[in-house]
Amino acid sequence: MKTLLLGALLTVGIAGASSATPSHSRAIEAIVRNLDLTSFPNSTGPRRSPGKATLADYGFVRVVPDGTETSVYQRDRSWVMSFRIISEDAHSVRLCFHDRGLSQPNSLVAPSYNATSALLISKSPRGPWKAAQVPAGFSSCENDPVTA
Repeated sequence: MKTLLLGALLTVGIAGASSATPSHSRAIEAIVRNLDLTSFPNSTGPRRSPGKATLADYGFVRVVPDGTETSVYQRDRSWVMSFRIISEDAHSVRLCFHDRGLSQPNSLVAPSYNATSALLISKSPRGPWKAAQVPAGFSSCENDPVTA
């Protein structure tokens, strides 16, 4: 069911992204389906579980493309992970990745997690795509916090 919902959202959401090129639309879909969240520092660290690796595995199923950035929300909209493709080739993708908690109605506590990571993703035809944070960042994407 999770895969079906994510697939339907990807088809509808990305197809409706007016400024995404066809190649970026395919790359966005592939990133959402294949990015291994366990391969780089992010907010899923404290709640990692065996067998979970992708955005969908951690409940990020609502895909919303908006211009050059794509956001993927958890079902309850308490968290969002978003990314912007900086460049890609046949073997890798350079990505600016944002990870943040969202304020919830009737909550007395504001979320404090808000991080940006410059990532180099290695594409794989046989499994999850591994990412590594680039310590120096990219000219259009700096790591924040620097030690994330």
